[in-house]
Amino acid sequence: MSQTTRRTMLKTLAGAGAAAAVSEVPFVNRLALGQQPIKLGVVVPQTGPMALEAQEMLAATQIAVEDVNAEGGVMGRKVEMVVRDSEFKPEVAKRKATELIEVEKAPFLVGAIVGFEGIAMAEVGCKNDVIVSFFGQNFLTVKGKMCKYQFGNNLSPYQTAAAAAHFVNQQKMGKKWHMLANNYSWPQMFERAYSLVAKQVGAEWTGVTWAPLGTRDFLPFLPKVAAAKADVVFITTWAADQVACAKQVQEFGLARQAQVIHSITELTFAEAAGKGVYENFYSGMPWYWSLKDKYPAAKKYYDRHFAMRKRAPGGYTASTYSTVRVLLDTAREVKSLETDRITRALEGRKFQYLKGPEQIRACDHVNIQEVFLGKGKSASAMKDNWDFFDVVQAVGGELTAESCEGEGFDPSKPLSQQI
Repeated sequence: MSQTTRRTMLKTLAGAGAAAAVSEVPFVNRLALGQQPIKLGVVVPQTGPMALEAQEMLAATQIAVEDVNAEGGVMGRKVEMVVRDSEFKPEVAKRKATELIEVEKAPFLVGAIVGFEGIAMAEVGCKNDVIVSFFGQNFLTVKGKMCKYQFGNNLSPYQTAAAAAHFVNQQKMGKKWHMLANNYSWPQMFERAYSLVAKQVGAEWTGVTWAPLGTRDFLPFLPKVAAAKADVVFITTWAADQVACAKQVQEFGLARQAQVIHSITELTFAEAAGKGVYENFYSGMPWYWSLKDKYPAAKKYYDRHFAMRKRAPGGYTASTYSTVRVLLDTAREVKSLETDRITRALEGRKFQYLKGPEQIRACDHVNIQEVFLGKGKSASAMKDNWDFFDVVQAVGGELTAESCEGEGFDPSKPLSQQI
């Protein structure tokens, strides 16, 4: 689809919405009259190894869309989810994203749990002047790797690593650090962040023990980790690799020698590992369900998610909810579906949904937000099937974010004016 055609279509849709917005017909009746809904294109791996996480994020998306529609929709029009299965394959994610834009005429794309899905979706969105907002980590935050229409409300790898590193330093856990990680692009971003923060706080960075992606037996790698004699071992693995690694680190007894920190985890991983496996491990997370006791909106979200899924929501579901809400709320406020108008309005936008205040930094589209550290509980201390962690620290704001200069951007200009 050419850029001219795309912009013409969006202006037509926006015009129809604006006319509806000024109608004297009450909102409820306008929806009942069957106005054309606004389609939210969603691409997630409904099949494959991340299917459970995908279903959790779809539930969060549904709740967010329901909330937006309950508040009047976007320009008086109902928002409708149109979901496609990426099958956990980049080529499929790309094809489904293209279909959502060209066939379904979706003005927005959201989704992607892992990096290769995000890259595929971003390529399609940027080519077609469509905003793409990721559910997974916001990893495309370096000049030359992103376009002005990419957003991600989840944590960036740098934020996640910096939060854990500053937490370790504040808690005086030791000044000798090492990392055990899968050897591919995502953990490599953590290595850079950990080594930079180590220099800032005067810690010794002893390097990384790399294991191939897809490793299920980490025992051959653990003697090398132990030989580093580090005070703190950061573990950067994901999904089934993390589950296997957590179990074997406990069996090996590494935690008796060093403090173990999982750079990032998700509730579903702790469930898969089993009760007590994460005991005394610290883990980074964008949100945890116990925050319902602090924030009324989080309590409301928790209750609705639990009613829908019969389980506590994970941290990535909360990021998903805020991703969808801030995108649709912004479109409603600017009264437009035009990509550039929404992009400009998102840059620098402040919002708060399920945790403390957040802000999309204009220069790189990184979401400045809290990162939470949870301490794993013993099986006997768990009060229910989802009570795996106690949240012990929130690390927030600019402390965890890499500078725009470090990423190659001008901090004085919005990203939309730089690329």
